[in-house]
Order: sequence, then structure tokens, then C-alpha cells
Amino acid sequence: MQKLIQILFISFSLAATSSDIYDNSWALIIGIDKYQNVQKLNYAVDDAESMKNILIDSFNFQNEKISFLTNEEATKQNILKSFSNITKQAEENDRVLVFFAGHGETMDLPEGGEKGYLIPVEGDSEDLYITAIPMDELKQIALMSRAKHMLYLVDACYGGIAAVGSRGLEPTNTPNYIDKITKGKSRQVITAGGRGEKVIEKPEWGHSAFTLNLNRGLKDGNADLNSDGYITANELGLFLSEKVTIDSENQQTPQYGRMTSQEGEFVFINNNILGSTI
Repeated sequence: MQKLIQILFISFSLAATSSDIYDNSWALIIGIDKYQNVQKLNYAVDDAESMKNILIDSFNFQNEKISFLTNEEATKQNILKSFSNITKQAEENDRVLVFFAGHGETMDLPEGGEKGYLIPVEGDSEDLYITAIPMDELKQIALMSRAKHMLYLVDACYGGIAAVGSRGLEPTNTPNYIDKITKGKSRQVITAGGRGEKVIEKPEWGHSAFTLNLNRGLKDGNADLNSDGYITANELGLFLSEKVTIDSENQQTPQYGRMTSQEGEFVFINNNILGSTI
């Protein structure tokens, strides 16, 4: 028994921390309740504040490397400028997380297909091209960044996820899985739901269904589906897809995808939990 405890102690001691995988962690966090031209929301700013606290308290993000925009600050120009600044500053061994809580919209394209938009505070659903932020524009900015890993968490429902099909590496079939996925680059996105669905938020939660389960999945560690001490973006996507669907009573189902065919994974490691386990 004592030998088993020693083995477990050594394995946890050798487990990689966030600082082993990333040099720096950057984030752009946006929450909009008080829209000028579309329906107002109740808890988007609270969702943004909650996400900021989780990143700082549990995942070693530093406050000075987080850009935080809410309500009147979250204009189209400010969002694009802040995102551009972060992607320019992030180096090749850094990670970038973008969290958006607000409205999303989808526009049908004349030749078929669809285009997804994020709605800034002054956005108008009747004039998306001029007033909103196309998701594929954010993809282009992301592709110009040197950052190793980028993850979009979009607490909005819309189509046009701007993702490509890519299965990625499998934990059970890939030797040295964590080492490989953290070295490879990635551009990933998880949205709160698909086209035609609504973001569900309730007073008893004080959050949307999406952010409620982000808290449960990340802060509480419930999204670590294989219990290896790491939460990958893929695991988080699977966790949110199941739990948000249940909590919203099948009114919204989160969507996960990759913006490129790269097989790396954005990784969350709750070093507070890891440290207390050792």
C-alpha cells in the first residue's frame, strides 16, 4: 500500500503545470447586457466577470494580461483592437483565450451556407456587415498570431462556426498524449449553441446555462472526463454539450470545432487542485 502511495506521489509530482506548458497566458473577456439596438441581456456581464475570476484564481492567468470589456466599452472597434493587440503580444509558447457573452447572429449567404457574427454593444441585426464582427475575421486575426494555442468560448448561439472538421489525437491511442497535444498548435472554438437556438439564462443561476457549466467544468474540475488532471478544449466541449443541453431542457446544445486542421489542444490545468493533491 505504501509503495502505491509513493508511486502516486511521484506521478503527481512529475505532472506538468501551466507554467511548464505555457510561458504566458492572455485573455480577452467581453460581456454585454446593455445593447443599444437589440434585446438586452441580464447576466452577460456577470458571466464575463465569473470567467475572469476563474482564469485568475484557478488557472494562473495574470490580471495585467487580461483585456476586459463590458457594455459601452465593448464596441466593435474596441473588441477588434483589443484582440489584435493581444495576438500581436502573444509569443509562440503562449496561449490566448477569448470569451464572449452576448448576442450572436447568422446571415444566410446567397449561394448557400451561412456567416456567423458576434454582436458588439452598438450592433444592429438589420445591418450585420457594417455593425457586427464576422467570426471568420477573428479567425484570420488568429491565424496571424504566433500564439501556440487559441480558444474561443462564445456564450452566444449562432451558425457559421468558422470551423473545419478535424478529429485530433486520441488520449487512449496516442503515446505521450499530453506532451504531443501541448506542443502542437491549435485554433479551437466552442459556442453556446447552434443557429435558431437561444441562450438560456435564469435568475436562480445568476448566469447563462453555458457559463454556469463552464464554472462547474473548469473551476470544479468536472470537465476532466478522463481524470488525468488536464482539461483539454475537446473535453470541455464534450462536457458542455451534454450538461448545457440538459440544463436548458434541450433548447441549446453547444458546438465545438477547430478553425484549422492542427491537432494541438488548448489545455487547462487547475494548479490549485494539483497542488493540494500532491
